[in-house]
Amino acid sequence: MTRLQVHVDGAMTGEANMARDAELLEQHRAGDDPVLRIYRWDPPAVTIGYNQDLASFDRAAVVAAGYGLVRRPTGGRAILHAEELTYAVVGTSPGPLFGASLHETYMRINEALLEFLRGLGIDADISEGESREEMRGLVCFKSAGRHEVSVAGRKIIGSAQRRRGDVFLQHGSILAGPRHLDLLNFLGGGGRASLAGATTDLGRLLGRTLGPDDLDGLAPALAAAFGRVLGLETVWRDRTGRS
Repeated sequence: MTRLQVHVDGAMTGEANMARDAELLEQHRAGDDPVLRIYRWDPPAVTIGYNQDLASFDRAAVVAAGYGLVRRPTGGRAILHAEELTYAVVGTSPGPLFGASLHETYMRINEALLEFLRGLGIDADISEGESREEMRGLVCFKSAGRHEVSVAGRKIIGSAQRRRGDVFLQHGSILAGPRHLDLLNFLGGGGRASLAGATTDLGRLLGRTLGPDDLDGLAPALAAAFGRVLGLETVWRDRTGRS
């Protein structure tokens, strides 16, 4: 019987988080139980897409701020991971759970993300896409792509995907506070108002500050939403992979 394997890892460094996601993708075989990993970042870290140029970022400023700087195994653009809950899904596509294409996989996972937000009383939807000029930008959350989750036109979840044969990794940031705006400090500092106007976060929408314990407390609700949408029983694993 297929079950959803849920890994809740808490907070890890940027290098450890990206290595863990890459490891889950590498180890997965078509037809294996899908994996949902839920985690945070300590210290905060800037990640850049697989094809982005590190020279565009002020590495010295990132290090001086006490943040990590790491390349993601997926594409997309730069994100500062600070006040957020991060998810990663590893599964099979083509297949009955996640569809046959990148678009179908994104939309299936989005169903679960929307279900999670609805459970918090947040009415979200899926962006229709961005302009060609916006697509050329360095910053992920400056605009909402075709598959991104938004609230009243403001992006709240940014996701990226990589495929290896019939197996995929998709991971994404569920914004919980405004610290992602500090990414612009490492790109010259301009455009903060524009980025703030293009995004929202759980703290703003719920009217309260969400600390690490609050975010960890949301993990069961996120896992339950995935389980309901996929129609799967959830099995919780610790960091060693044991149930």
